[in-house]
Amino acid sequence: MSQSTVQLSGVPRTMILTLRGRADEHDRPNRLFQDEHAAAWIKSLPWDSELEKFYNPLAQVHWAVRAKQFDKVTERHIASYQSPMVVELGAGLSSRYYRVGKGRSTWIDLDLPVVTEIRQQLDTETSEHQFIRSSVMDFDWMDVLPKRDPESILFLAEGLLMYFDIDELQQLINQMRSNFPGATLVMDVVGNSAKKAGSKLAQLGSPMKWYAKDERDIEALGLSLVNAWSLYQLYPERWPLMLRLLSGIPYIRNGCLVVETKLKPLPQIINQ
Repeated sequence: MSQSTVQLSGVPRTMILTLRGRADEHDRPNRLFQDEHAAAWIKSLPWDSELEKFYNPLAQVHWAVRAKQFDKVTERHIASYQSPMVVELGAGLSSRYYRVGKGRSTWIDLDLPVVTEIRQQLDTETSEHQFIRSSVMDFDWMDVLPKRDPESILFLAEGLLMYFDIDELQQLINQMRSNFPGATLVMDVVGNSAKKAGSKLAQLGSPMKWYAKDERDIEALGLSLVNAWSLYQLYPERWPLMLRLLSGIPYIRNGCLVVETKLKPLPQIINQ
């Protein structure tokens, strides 16, 4: 497999970091999951030396634990519906379809054209596993999804929504509520304790813009909270002892959350 020559900038550049995190997890003797595709794909992409200062053992644990929790929620959703559909928003080079979805669901990977161009060099599109070339904020993608009962649709936003400001995020949520009321949306959320890391990412042209104090900020968007997990309280054997101890403090606990929600229907406007 030859190396991709597509150049990335801004938020899409961060997908190389998370891809490496999953590839390294695959190689661990005590791995949380197997990911042969990530291990193969990372070898086909040039490693930007500037990314080295953003990659460290703690970051790798963060991305691996986050991926595993998204996998678990996705597996549960797929098992709950006869014809489930999973839509990964800002999919990057996610290989989750191969870990938990192949042969069990309709799967959509949605991302910018430049990102999808890289995926096409590494991956194969099928009727079951489709690619949509679009910004999440270009809402036309909602019209081209295969038709499903919204209850059977799972939207995944992993490592995505923190890069939007609150007004953009609210627009996206409102459009999704209008088109897919009752669908499930799972996302990761960063809190105020992650602001230092967020400002550091600005050096890559991908500053974090949205921080949530706690789950109440999620519900205020028009979402019904189903579950919330602090990454630091999942797979405790993988985290440093001090971080595990501090995770009981809300400010630390809320620094990195995975949140499962339902899209509330928009209120009906009654004409007088």
